[in-house]
Amino acid sequence: MPVGASGMAAEERLGLFPLRTVLFPAGHLPLRLFEARYLDLLRECLRHDRPFGVVRIVAGSEVGMDEGPPAIAGVGTTARVVDTNVLPGGLLGVHVVGETRFRVLEHAPDVRGVVRARVEFLQDAPTSGDSIPADRRRPVLEALARLDADVLAAAGDEPDLVWLCRRLAERLPLDLAARQSLLERDDARAMLEWLDPWLADAD
Repeated sequence: MPVGASGMAAEERLGLFPLRTVLFPAGHLPLRLFEARYLDLLRECLRHDRPFGVVRIVAGSEVGMDEGPPAIAGVGTTARVVDTNVLPGGLLGVHVVGETRFRVLEHAPDVRGVVRARVEFLQDAPTSGDSIPADRRRPVLEALARLDADVLAAAGDEPDLVWLCRRLAERLPLDLAARQSLLERDDARAMLEWLDPWLADAD
């Protein structure tokens, strides 16, 4: 099986969490688990030190399978568990961090109702953002400084522009379809063009 630049297989089978959210690489997401199928998938991932996939639900429900599996978006993000805790009512709280984008090639529920997918992993465009002038980067930095100065302070002296665009998208009042549209872009210049109307409104 071919291996991508990240060291992960370029194609792989992945257990999915279809959710009404969009997870970006390096983004943080708290989850509350109670369905047996997802608890089983979580245990499987922890046992084998593997991520699972978070993918946006386009139509259908997060809970139950009475009406069949939900329709899902074509691109999602792998999620790595970084913390777990027991919540009131016996729910399991899980905190995950997004890692790598993937494209769903095919998917189907297994006998337990867990959606399993064959996916290909997606890399951001090489040198994405390196050639973009400072005056194009500045509006993103200024918008993030207004919305969440802490995340900007943690980014370091020369933060990656793709990383900045994704952090900004997490903090803007975007609907899920808009977030999904940005997730599917892999080039900083394309991300900036997509964000331009929001940056203009912020000014």
